[in-house]
Order: sequence, then C-alpha cells, then structure tokens
Amino acid sequence: MTTACTLPAMYSCGHKLDDGDSFLGLLESPCRASSDRELLQRQMAEDGYLFLRDCLDKEEVLAARRHILAQLAAEGQLDPSAPLMAGKPEPGAKLFFQPELAQKNNPPLQHLLYHPHGNLMRFFSLFLDGEIRHFDFTWLRCISPGLATPSHCDIVYMGRGTRKLYTAWVPLGDVDFKMGGLMVLENSHKNERLQNTYGQRDVDSYCSNRPDDPARTASGLNGWLSEDPNQIRHSLGSRWLTAEYCVGDVVVFCMDLVHGGIDNRSDRLRISSDSRYQLASEPVDERWI
Repeated sequence: MTTACTLPAMYSCGHKLDDGDSFLGLLESPCRASSDRELLQRQMAEDGYLFLRDCLDKEEVLAARRHILAQLAAEGQLDPSAPLMAGKPEPGAKLFFQPELAQKNNPPLQHLLYHPHGNLMRFFSLFLDGEIRHFDFTWLRCISPGLATPSHCDIVYMGRGTRKLYTAWVPLGDVDFKMGGLMVLENSHKNERLQNTYGQRDVDSYCSNRPDDPARTASGLNGWLSEDPNQIRHSLGSRWLTAEYCVGDVVVFCMDLVHGGIDNRSDRLRISSDSRYQLASEPVDERWI
C-alpha cells in the first residue's frame, strides 16, 4: 500500500488535511463487484465501505457524463472554447448540487444507476441477497473549482427506513487528487458514541426540538459534523482515506460512515452521483420515494 507521505497536499472546506501516515491514507480495494457475497459483507462490516474498481461499464459512465455536460453547455455553464467532455466551467460559473439534471430527461444516468440488469443493481442484488429497491431521488453534484461538501454521515438525512441502506458514490469521469473526490474516515462506522448522539438526529425534525442548537440553520439542521476535517479526525481518531478514481469505479458505504469531499483545485468540474439502495422487503424512508 502506498504510504500517506507520498500523497500531495489536499484540502477540504479550505482546511489542509493533516498529512503523515497516522492521519491520511489510501482507500483499499480488496474486493471486486463479482466477489462472493460472504466476502463482500465481511469487508463491509470491517471497513464500512467497498471500493470497487471497474464495477461499471465505462461507456455507460461516459454516456451519462456526456449527457450532463451537454445540458450544462445548453445552459451556458461551460467554457465553449474547451472540449465538451473536459467539463471546464464558464469563468464565474459556480455549480455544486444539480439534482435536476439527474431527475429530468436523463436516460443515460438513470440506466447506469438503476437499470434492473445493469452492473450496479446486479451488484446490490448479490451483496444484499434479494430483490432491490433504490431511492427515486438521485444526488448529482457538478462541483466547480472550490470548496467541497463538509463531513457528515448519511443516516441523519435518510434514517426513517431501514438502517441497512447503502450509498453508491459514482465518479462520472476520472478524478485525480487535484480535482479531489470522496474521502472517508477510517473505522468511523464503529463509533458507538457518534451513533448514539449525532447518529440519532434527523435533519428535518431535530431543530424543531432543539431551537438553540448551534448546528441549526435557516432551513433546519444542516447535518454536517464540522467544516474542519482535522477537528473531526482528532475527535474521532483514525485517518482520512481517499484515492484517485477512474471511470467505472464505485465506492459503496454504509449509513454510519463519516465521509466528505476534498476541495476541487483543478480548473474543471468534478461530476459525481450519490444513489441509495436497500432490500425491497425493508422499510423505506418515505421522503426519497
């Protein structure tokens, strides 16, 4: 495994991540999407995530990327002097959360993420050993150069159904360290103190009971743990883990894993999707279907 000292300087929410072997490392990928169910489930229980290289059909990923970029170009959000697939934003364009590009008229992305016989749905059917349902809502991000998503756990946003719910983070294009990508806090899914405090919150109801909580915003609880990733790592222990991602890669993780984004210090958009999957027989959070 490559040591943390070989990694370049990386930032999250404007904070330089502490470097050194004890603070920063690389995601491991010991499993493939075709691995046997027992191995996949054991690895998920141990790590809280599965980093699956070459899980998706590369041409399908690129088709979804092309469709999204064509939509952005039609809106005047891309630099017309650069190739479409480069994803270079128009100077001054500030893009971040773009779910409307996933929900309306986007057959390539819907096929990639949700086709019953597609690679991702077949993986979850193997992993969870049963009929799968997915959330109807897709979290699509087109991140302009700048700050990333602060660190959080997904359970506070979608905890009204089964806890056996999983996120698939899909980079819709190659993502190097400069562009930044997903980072996860090693072993944070095993932190019972975090699960019994922060993990019991609900972004849509918590602040109605705790009006003076400092996490409250005008729209309720933002769900973030902190905008300072070093403070989170120091408080919870362990290391931040990340990687350079390629077209076709997927990171699947559980609801209790602390994760966030690395700042985009490139001149291009970082495009990725978050989609959620569970057994059809389990209770589902009604907000997302």
